[in-house]
Amino acid sequence: MAATEATVSALVERLSQISLNNATDALEELKIALAALHPSALRRIIPNLSIGNVFQCLNTQDRTQQKLCGEVLNHLLSTLSASAVLEHFSAQLIAWIQLPDDSLKAQCISELSRISKEAPEELSRHEHLVLAIVEQLSSDTLDVGPAAASVITNIGQDPNSLMVIFKEPMMRQFAQAMEKNAVTRFRVYQIATDLSRQNPEALTACAHSGLLRQLVNEAGRDDDVLVQLNAIELLSDLATSPHGLQYLDEQGIVEKLEVMMTELAQNPLAGLILPGLIKFFGGLAKNHPKEVLSKFDHFVRLVLSNVGDGDPNLRGVSIDTVGLIASTPEGKMALEKLGNLWLECLQTLGSILKTGVSEVKSRSLQAMRHICHLQTEHQTTELLALTERWFITSTSDAFTCVWNLAQQPFPDIRLPALHLLETLAALPWGQKVMNSTPGFKEYALDRSTEHSKEGKEGKFEMVRALAESPTSTEILGHPYMINLREYVNQGPFYVAAQSEVAMEGDN
Repeated sequence: MAATEATVSALVERLSQISLNNATDALEELKIALAALHPSALRRIIPNLSIGNVFQCLNTQDRTQQKLCGEVLNHLLSTLSASAVLEHFSAQLIAWIQLPDDSLKAQCISELSRISKEAPEELSRHEHLVLAIVEQLSSDTLDVGPAAASVITNIGQDPNSLMVIFKEPMMRQFAQAMEKNAVTRFRVYQIATDLSRQNPEALTACAHSGLLRQLVNEAGRDDDVLVQLNAIELLSDLATSPHGLQYLDEQGIVEKLEVMMTELAQNPLAGLILPGLIKFFGGLAKNHPKEVLSKFDHFVRLVLSNVGDGDPNLRGVSIDTVGLIASTPEGKMALEKLGNLWLECLQTLGSILKTGVSEVKSRSLQAMRHICHLQTEHQTTELLALTERWFITSTSDAFTCVWNLAQQPFPDIRLPALHLLETLAALPWGQKVMNSTPGFKEYALDRSTEHSKEGKEGKFEMVRALAESPTSTEILGHPYMINLREYVNQGPFYVAAQSEVAMEGDN
């Protein structure tokens, strides 16, 4: 056995032979020795170490010693498999997590987080330990309350473990946490939402627990705007899964939220609540554009009208929502069916690109990127013609406008403009515009236009999109394609070597 390995073994044994209140120095030595020991060596000797001796050092009022002990335990236990830790030390973990000091609880939860990812089903079999974790949900400490929620969610990812979370002792503890304040209440709702999104079985279990119904009721409260906003946000997350949307639809919740959105026109707090509702329906529209855009007329008109006017918060989220809906081929086809209403929205976006304030202009560039984006497999004749017409409709000299923005010195404008150029570079009609615009082909190959890391990467991605498109060679010509591919092969940060010629008289 190597010297360091022998030192670790001896120090662990020494902990059983000295007074509990005098263990600090030994723990400090052990911590140093462990840091010097290679992980493979520790794995080799750890089956022979009496780790229980280290756990005993938690049984003191000395916070310094307890913290040192926790650090040593984290190091030692991380070397063991999750199964081994649970088999031999579940009772010690319960005692550790129930210590009054939050920093010590956080150390234990850190180890439990690893275990919950590696062996969630095995962890769920130790129900007293799971209950001890649930008890920490009420903690205001970030490394304890939210971290415990993550561990519980990890356990619930395993189908066989899910029902343990909703057993009566756990539910009583959930209820106790929810009574403390809105923060801990929504911590529990977050667990229920995250689990429900997994699959229909998990949603059914969460629904039977009553947590989803309570969350829905929170969305309907009109006495606390922040509570409403948080509830709508979680319902938006739930609706991103098909079975989650189906549940909300079957419960009549989608219809209720649409009615709420209609009635908010008379509410002085509409500016606070509407962005959340728009985001909710925007998420629905991304996944089910045809149904949402044909069924929820008020939502459609509200979003499109707010792109050009109104409350700044509503305007920003409306622009984002338009881009979200347009990001899929189905969304594009659904928007096209809106006719003049949609074309007017496009023209508004184009006007923003020319005269809008910085933040709105940046969001409009991102929306236009989604509006024009088509993956290669979706580049049908119909969709290519559609996106080209939309881009041209947005503003006169649309391409020149975007190119000018990509040369602005302000990163919040320059970068999204470069990203939009990248999107256009992948489209045959975009390549034709680039090929026919005087000076653009030279600009594309000129590395000196970008000085920041983000700018160089944005420019590189645009060039790569051109170089890798299957239609580029035919449109741009073979000689130019050779230059593009050389640019890509050299990477985003290539700098040409500068030749230096020594002149007579130089020192």
